[in-house]
Amino acid sequence: MSPQVSIVVPFRSTGGRLAECLESLAAQTLRDIEVVMVDDAAAAGEAAVAEEFAGRDDRFTLLRPDPATAAGDAGVERAEGRYLAFADGEDALPPYAYELLVGTLDSTGSDIAGGNVMCLDEEHVWQSPLHAEPYAKTMLSTHVTRHPALLQDRTLWNKVYRRSFWDTHNLELGTDQDALVAVQTQLLASLVDVLDTTVYYWRDRPGTATRVRPDSAHITHRMATLTAVRNYVHDHAPELLAVHDMYALDLDVRELMLALPGATGEERESLVKLGAEVVADADRSAAAGLEAIRRLELHLLGERMLPELLDVLRFEEGGLQDAPVVLKGRLRPRWYARYPFFGDEERRVPEAVYDVTDEIGLWADVDRVEWDVDTLIVEGHAHFDRFDVSSAADSRIRLWMRDAKTGREIRLPVERVRRPDVTAKSGQAAVSYDWSGFTARVEPEYLLDGDEWRTATYELFAEVSMAGRRAVQRLTATAPAVRWTAARQVDEHVAVQPAAGDDDVFVVHVKRAKAVLTRIRVDGDVLELSGWTRRALGAGAAMVAARRHGGEEVRGEVTLRQSSVLRMAEGTGFDFTARLPLEFLTSYRNGPAPCQAHLRDAIDWDIRLTGEGGPLRLTVASNVKPMRCLLPVPELPAPELPAPDQPAPEQPEGAAGPRREFALTRTAFGNLRGVERSARPVVRTAEWDDDGQLTLCGDSADPEGRPGHFVLRRRRSGDEHRVPVTWDDDRFTVAFTPAALAVFGTDLPLSSGTWDVLARAHSTDGTHSIDGEVAVVVEREAIPALPAWRRAGTHEFEVGVHQTDALVLHSRPALGEDEQGGHAQAQLWQRDYPVYLRSPLADIAVFSSYDGAQYSCNPRAIYEELARRNTDVECVWVTRDGQFSVDAPEDANTRTVLAGTREHYRVLARARHIITNHRLPAWYVKREGQTYVQTWHGTPLKRIGHDLQDVPYQRTERRTWLNWEVPRWDLLLSPSPYATEVMRRAFKYDGEVTESGSPRNDILSTPEWESVGTGIRKRLEIPDGKKVVLYAPTWRDDRRHAPGKQGFSLELDLETLRGTLGDDYVLLVRAHHSVTDKAVPGTDDFAIDVTRYPDVAELYMAADVLVTDYSSAMVDYAVLGRPIVFYTYDLEWYRDQLRGLYIDLEAEAPGPLVRTPAEVAEAVKAAPGGEDRYADAYDRFFVKYCPHDDGKAAARVVDRLFGEGDA
Repeated sequence: MSPQVSIVVPFRSTGGRLAECLESLAAQTLRDIEVVMVDDAAAAGEAAVAEEFAGRDDRFTLLRPDPATAAGDAGVERAEGRYLAFADGEDALPPYAYELLVGTLDSTGSDIAGGNVMCLDEEHVWQSPLHAEPYAKTMLSTHVTRHPALLQDRTLWNKVYRRSFWDTHNLELGTDQDALVAVQTQLLASLVDVLDTTVYYWRDRPGTATRVRPDSAHITHRMATLTAVRNYVHDHAPELLAVHDMYALDLDVRELMLALPGATGEERESLVKLGAEVVADADRSAAAGLEAIRRLELHLLGERMLPELLDVLRFEEGGLQDAPVVLKGRLRPRWYARYPFFGDEERRVPEAVYDVTDEIGLWADVDRVEWDVDTLIVEGHAHFDRFDVSSAADSRIRLWMRDAKTGREIRLPVERVRRPDVTAKSGQAAVSYDWSGFTARVEPEYLLDGDEWRTATYELFAEVSMAGRRAVQRLTATAPAVRWTAARQVDEHVAVQPAAGDDDVFVVHVKRAKAVLTRIRVDGDVLELSGWTRRALGAGAAMVAARRHGGEEVRGEVTLRQSSVLRMAEGTGFDFTARLPLEFLTSYRNGPAPCQAHLRDAIDWDIRLTGEGGPLRLTVASNVKPMRCLLPVPELPAPELPAPDQPAPEQPEGAAGPRREFALTRTAFGNLRGVERSARPVVRTAEWDDDGQLTLCGDSADPEGRPGHFVLRRRRSGDEHRVPVTWDDDRFTVAFTPAALAVFGTDLPLSSGTWDVLARAHSTDGTHSIDGEVAVVVEREAIPALPAWRRAGTHEFEVGVHQTDALVLHSRPALGEDEQGGHAQAQLWQRDYPVYLRSPLADIAVFSSYDGAQYSCNPRAIYEELARRNTDVECVWVTRDGQFSVDAPEDANTRTVLAGTREHYRVLARARHIITNHRLPAWYVKREGQTYVQTWHGTPLKRIGHDLQDVPYQRTERRTWLNWEVPRWDLLLSPSPYATEVMRRAFKYDGEVTESGSPRNDILSTPEWESVGTGIRKRLEIPDGKKVVLYAPTWRDDRRHAPGKQGFSLELDLETLRGTLGDDYVLLVRAHHSVTDKAVPGTDDFAIDVTRYPDVAELYMAADVLVTDYSSAMVDYAVLGRPIVFYTYDLEWYRDQLRGLYIDLEAEAPGPLVRTPAEVAEAVKAAPGGEDRYADAYDRFFVKYCPHDDGKAAARVVDRLFGEGDA
């Protein structure tokens, strides 16, 4: 029998995400599926993942088509289902996706069912912009001609197609034709179902096959596809052309423009020609609905004003949100943004292009609610974008409540409050929103209908008037504490519930209970629910549980009896007891439960009473606590017994967890909700003590799933801390100090960012096994009581939740109220810094390494030499995030300042000497009498500075910083004559250069360096006798995917190295200091992630062999004379296209160049015996690149800056 739906999954390069994608398909609640995995010339590792799934689940089939056949079409040809779907191998789906989509098509008979899409990365989940408008609300049996926004959806994988429809129209995907086919199917379909429910998670991970920076060839192909799509729309639905053109200008042409900054001159000419033609052919009204900045870009593109367009693109990267607006016109006032060329008489851009009147939105949000006896206090903020609210007099705020059913309005008195946090969170620097805050009190009598309580839902509205503009907005609420605030019982059967639903609209719900849940208990494998109802439900009464997004209902018997008790907690009317069999509340019937992301693990169930008069939602009584119970393990077929002469199959070790659990909790509106998920620890309280210790207490329903520690993992970087868990039966306690967690032996605060709290998990069905993690969650009723931001040392910490209830910790530097956010920083450098510049200079030396990220490199070596001399100079280290401690003598006059603080501005204004290895903030002004020393951070082997201008790769970073940074230098340090020549040219620097050698390498020349290395090994807990390999590659330009975001991919196959090197070796993995987003495997007995180790120079001394690529680490390590292996898997690409090299590695490298992980392993193993082979090359290398590395470089620098002292 054919499966209900066939899912075609072409895969090539998924960045290691294929297993996660396939797990999400295996976990679908619709079990009758077929997954056709199509190997589209994938790497061996990806293919092995697919083979493993095909071997363990007979619903999965691996296909290796002829290379001449498009992968998608090959998969469609093999598919046998009644319905057809597609998935990308790096994405994922929620478990209900296909049950919902297929069920919808079964009920409507439409040709296509599509659902909403969320984007996700390692840090966030957010609405896909491409799908926001098309799937804003559910519309069944519609069509693109009635819902034109569907033209914006150019994707196939968020849909299910009726196979007969696909075959009738002989649809073919071809190569990279998804956008065309997506539009064709929308126009060819007779009816389409549009669902606002999320059915697909689209991974936004730059560097993978589908997320690359646009290049010329890609854009040219996209424009050709756009032409084909437009022609198809013209032929089949010409009335939709204007809508199509608007989306094309906003999406496709936008991609073309983003490719221009990195394109060559010839490519730019071609792209501008293509883009201008699209703009000229577009419907004249198409651009009218776009934002002003887009209209400006399109105007310049259409006029082929390339230099101006590039200026606007640069401006958009850093200055868009800070552009001021101006008001013009008295009778018909309009606001215009001062974007580039506004009012420029030479360029003559039409003024209407800059009109942002319709873009000035009103923000109105509830940030906090609390009860004062029976009065609800609502705190929030309301302001216009771009309009300054520096004082309460700048705007007028009115609030009122409106009954959503009757329209009755209730005015609320407003008290204005100061909210500088609103300005800080806005991210802009142009205006203040400090006085946009308000507080309102909702008295209980406001909600009465005469003298009676009536069920009603009140929406809150804000009206803001200022600067000749007035607007009204419904209040929304995204803060979890607001969403889960408890109801207040105002009468015997009446509760008032503040809440925010899935649409984030804040409401006050007055609810007269019709059915109340008063007791929950588990009787064996049966869930028993008791309560009361005001209605007699009749003979057909039942308790019905149904997955929110489709699936069969689970019905339980209900026993009713007349009630004579008159109390809210127990009720009046009819008492009921309902019994639901737990075995039918388990969605996973085959194989192990997936240990997967929190967002995709939970399955929500609606539970209602039903009978005469229709279904009733169950209000959870205030005295009923949430509870969880383990779901029964589904019965599996008995395993086949082995033949008498065959050994019994091996059973996986460990417990068969995590079990699935069924959690009974409440919705934001106080109604009963069931959540099926992997069993997990649940936090019920979180408290700080006076010493900065955070204690989390909670429990777990799974007696086998009680880990000995929780994992704190930082998003993006993947940094980890383990905190111990103590158990008392099913209850746990976790206590730790976020401001002092050990990092390689040094107590440091949690670095800034978001830290997920996870518990290790293992799942097995006795045949297959999955290791993974589950999110530690917070009981929903405990969320409003989670502690707010708390200061401890250099940081502030907040306990919070994301994705409904998953526990997270937020960390940020402890800046003052007048230091937080872009606007406060602008005030510091515009208003206060000039005052500090008039203060006299002091004997202060400021040190900064990698923009305040580390205590390391050349600045550290120079500081320690200066401190050793015991001078009167005050030494100040700048720390960006408090992630280092300064190794200062007891009597040293040394301190640290936090970047961005007022004191940071003050010391940079008053210091006589400033020593850094990268650059200073753009606002820094060098005074007369100051000496700014640029030490740089290594020997330049790859191209830097202005030498990057002619590199073919389309670069993402800008070189404009050189224009304001280099002229401020007074002294540039150089390690060698070679480096001096390169740096003078690359930086266009003609000032003083001191060829001092590399101060950071002085430590490598000390007589005791080997004993220091032994101490470092002990600090890293490396067993005696192990050989240590340090892998320290440089970063890759094609992994820089946004300002401040640099990715990293571990190109070493650790299992290959482990297998070849055996137990005698330990591998240290050190990502480059500029890497922010990395996926380095966790530490084990073979590999240790040492990216956060304070100073790489100490790691050099601990390593027996260095494995690197094009990094200047090779020059530093050469001082030790130890073996170097060059892992140059991408040499031609890196040298000829991506970055460019000054060094001729093939001729100069003092060690072997290898291309594969297997060759790396063999070269490392052979390194001790190969030193003679590379002895001559090593000597030549040292003479050229390390001529002054004699251990005295820092002394020479200090002599030059501060005068000669004790040697």
